[in-house]
Amino acid sequence: MPWYRHFLWPFAFLYGLGVFIRNKLFDFGLLKSEEFEVPIICVGNLEVGGTGKSPLILYTLKVLTENGLEVAVVSRGYGRKTSGFRLVDQDCAAQEVGDEPIQAKLRFPNVTVAVCENRVEGVRKLIELHGGLNVILLDDGFQHRWIKPKLNILTASSKQSLSDNYLLPVGTLRESLLGLRRAEAVVVSSNLHRQALANFNGNVFQSSMESGELNWISGERRNLNDIKSVLLFSGIANSERFEQTASKNFKISGHLQFGDHHNYTTSDLQRLQEKYNSFGAAEMAIVTTEKDAARLVNSNLLNQLDQIPVFYLPVDVVFNETTAAQFDKMILSYGKHA
Repeated sequence: MPWYRHFLWPFAFLYGLGVFIRNKLFDFGLLKSEEFEVPIICVGNLEVGGTGKSPLILYTLKVLTENGLEVAVVSRGYGRKTSGFRLVDQDCAAQEVGDEPIQAKLRFPNVTVAVCENRVEGVRKLIELHGGLNVILLDDGFQHRWIKPKLNILTASSKQSLSDNYLLPVGTLRESLLGLRRAEAVVVSSNLHRQALANFNGNVFQSSMESGELNWISGERRNLNDIKSVLLFSGIANSERFEQTASKNFKISGHLQFGDHHNYTTSDLQRLQEKYNSFGAAEMAIVTTEKDAARLVNSNLLNQLDQIPVFYLPVDVVFNETTAAQFDKMILSYGKHA
């Protein structure tokens, strides 16, 4: 931990006290969590960003839809410039609805995806619009607490043990490890969290992250077999994991990293073009994440790159056969009307 973060302990104490009091008000019923007839599955985390939440939501959507359930997703739409309830379609811009909702909609065009900063209102409107819903996925709603899900699933970072982490702003924890008591399951991609989860009473699922095939976004359409080395760019919380995943299949010539949920500008794309041109290798392409692609696909920014081939690399949660069967069974048992 950088030395200067030690000066932030008073703020971490006050933040932790505020979170503790708020949680107790919900625990004692002084603040009310609303339950709905349609089962709600919440996928969230104790940490800020980079825990694999988005890939797990996509995996969960795959399981539910392939088993014939009517599913909807509600998100607050982090980073959007609009407000209120909005349905997401494939032509939306990230400034309208946020990048993660577009990512889900592009993967699952037939799934209803909505954004609303008031998640209770969002769920109500989804139920009004679609009376036949079997399940609603609540994206990043673990700390929201105004909704009481049927199932809470947490994801945990692959970079740092929960036991060695601290509350914001010293560390990256949104709340203390006492929050684990509200969860029914935790999905981990490393053994870092063994100590923190030693007394956890729910299910712990071991997973890994694997990349799929490159997906073309813009520029020249190149044969995937001809692409040996690539220039990466990303604006996500865990850019290192993206680079590690991409390096399994490609030589990485460079990686331009931006902040999580970065709003790309003309100058960013100029930097990218200059970096790409500096290599001059015919087999190269530019590769980004699926979330970054969702941020760019309905904008005009990629036009600046002209015929430079741009792809995104999808990254998915993978379980072994036994674990997948157990996780899928859990999801499906909650994803039906009682």
